[in-house]
This record gives sequence, C-alpha cells and structure tokens, in this order.
Amino acid sequence: MKKQGVLLIVISLLTFNVFAQETYLDIVLNYTPTSMSFGDNNDAIKDFKKGYWGLQAGASLQLGITDYFSVVPEMYFVMKGAKLSQNNPLTNQETRIRFNTLDVPLLARLHLCDIYLNAGPVVSYNLGGRVKTEGTETLEASKTKMNFGDGAESYSRWDAGLQFGLGYEIQLKKSRLLLDFRYHYGMVDMGNGTDMYNRYFNMNILLAKKWKQNPLSKAKTRDIALWKAVDSNPFALQNN
Repeated sequence: MKKQGVLLIVISLLTFNVFAQETYLDIVLNYTPTSMSFGDNNDAIKDFKKGYWGLQAGASLQLGITDYFSVVPEMYFVMKGAKLSQNNPLTNQETRIRFNTLDVPLLARLHLCDIYLNAGPVVSYNLGGRVKTEGTETLEASKTKMNFGDGAESYSRWDAGLQFGLGYEIQLKKSRLLLDFRYHYGMVDMGNGTDMYNRYFNMNILLAKKWKQNPLSKAKTRDIALWKAVDSNPFALQNN
C-alpha cells in the first residue's frame, strides 16, 4: 500500500502540470542600456555616470502552469557596464567599463489579463570584458582586457542577483508581442572590493509565436488514461 501511495502522489504531481496555459518561446534581440552602482561612491559619481548601451540576444521560454501562473527560464548574452565622464572622482578620465555576460534568469510570472508581473533570481557568467579610458593632456589613453579571479586587480567571473518588473502582452493574429520592463539588482561586487555592482533598469521587446502543441499535452492524455486505469483497478500499477 505504501508503494501504491507513493506512485499516486507522483502521478498527481505530474497531472498538476496538465492545466497549463499557453507556452511561448520568445526571441530576445535588443540594443539596451545597462548601468552600475559604485557603492558608497555612487552619490559622488552619479553626475558623471551614464548608461552603457549594448547588445542583448537570447531566448525566453514561458512554461504555462495554470491560467494565472507561469515559470519563465531565460538565457541571453548581454553587453553590460557603465560610462564615466571626464573628471569623475574615480578615474578622472572618460572611462567605459564593459562586461560580456551570459545571463540565466529563472522567473515566476503572474498573469493579470494582458499585464504580468515577473520576479526571480538570475545567475551571470562573465565571458570577458574591458576597461577603456580616453586620454587627456596629462594622462594617456588605455584599453585593458579584464582579468578574472579573486585578486585585488581582477574582476569577478560570476555574478548573481534578482530581476523583477512587469510587462504588457499584445496579441497579434498569429503571434504575440511583449513589452517587458525589468530591474536587474546585482548582489556581487564585480571589482572584488571596489564596490561595483550591476544594477540597472531596461526594457525588452519580445516577439513569439505560440507553440502549435503544448509539450505537456501528450503527458496530459497519458496521465488521464493512467488515472482511469487506477480508478477502475487500484492494483493495476502494482501488478504491472
């Protein structure tokens, strides 16, 4: 009987996924601004700080769980960083900081008609990066490739944080368009003690077609048939 009970619990958990709303694979391709927070120096530097515009490309998979809730795993490449104008308190030179990053968010999505809310963790891996400074009358220009590690002169390879925001869904004839507004709150000091955090607001535009067949639909048919077999003969599973 214990064995039967465990099997029934497993089947019920699988069947929970049956009542899923629409599933979409959205393509992300944007030219988007990012920025950085410089900890205790952020107030002093905010008048010298500008957003860094870079490419963002990848995919977002909306997996419907219920009519009002979805799980959304994503993966995309994004160029992120910040620009500091000349005479800033940190470098005194016009400076561009750029990370080439692979972001992997895992979001919970709450659907409220055409509006939805997003929230969840994000893990990032820095593929590379550079720091570029413009020359002045007294200082030479430079372009330095980032070194990643734990040392004082290196940058963190990994980043982690939270993403949250809201979006608006526009249904088209054979596809849909999403306007996604999101804040990225990085929690890792990318400068290993220099107080550099990836924190920025951006807007994504996503276009997708609905999957012709929900990948859970076959499981739905199989689970319903299995449930009917169990109802008619509770010992069928044990005998098999």
